[in-house]
Amino acid sequence: MTTTRSPLDAAFDRLGRWGFDDPDGFVNHGPMVCEALHELGRFAEVDSWSRQVSGTPPVVVVHPTRFDWTDAIGDLSRTGEWMGYFERSIADEGWSSTLHTWLPRLLPGLGVALFHGAIRTAHAARAVEDVASPSRCAELARSLGYWAGLFEAGAVVDERDLSGGDEPRRGVVEAAAGAAHHYLAKPNIFGLHGVTAAMAVSILVRHVDTDDAVAALAQLRAEHAVLYRGVVPRHEFDVQHLEEATLVEAAVQSGDAHAVKLVEACRRGLAATGDEVFLAAAERVTRRAIRTLGR
Repeated sequence: MTTTRSPLDAAFDRLGRWGFDDPDGFVNHGPMVCEALHELGRFAEVDSWSRQVSGTPPVVVVHPTRFDWTDAIGDLSRTGEWMGYFERSIADEGWSSTLHTWLPRLLPGLGVALFHGAIRTAHAARAVEDVASPSRCAELARSLGYWAGLFEAGAVVDERDLSGGDEPRRGVVEAAAGAAHHYLAKPNIFGLHGVTAAMAVSILVRHVDTDDAVAALAQLRAEHAVLYRGVVPRHEFDVQHLEEATLVEAAVQSGDAHAVKLVEACRRGLAATGDEVFLAAAERVTRRAIRTLGR
């Protein structure tokens, strides 16, 4: 009997041969964009995109016999140990238990490296939710190890946000909508990450208790307050009401990982809330590609 491997599993294996940065020193977005493309149903592009990515040499995985995480957290030089630690944790305890234990420890460092530790982990977590294959579990271990190695405490949380008055999982998506309003006011790469980070947190909080979800929402709000300081959110905007397929095609044709990831995130935000600010943000990030397509 012949079985066909998922293109996402093959992509994760291929991308696992590279380090966490691209040759120019920026974050390697390959695993994140491939998972987003897979979620959008663009399976052929998952394969082609993963073959185009290059990066720095991979971090060598180390399986320590003794590991004091309180001493190793935030030590980028020990990322290989972190990856080995998480490989073992996922194998022994299961991926869900590993996330349940570790997300409350890592989410206070949500904003580190412009949210990329959290964002990559969220993409990997969603992939594993679908199918807990060895390739996807390995990507989850890499993502968690990357985040733990990068870790540093983030923005100071407003204690009032820890009161638990809001339903935190809904609040996270509402925070993403707020970020989209700020992105429309100042559509740059930093503002964009506020949206994709919030929608990443919306995945991660599925794996923590309610109290920890409240803390995650509070941290997200604190990071947004820093990221968007001095930016007046734009509440009046035009929407073309382009079809989802058009936006996805434009994002793919743009060749821009951030466009793909934002369109995918906004698709979920729109589905969850009906708030057209997500549609406006997706149309904004694909505007140039839409013109090229003549739509």
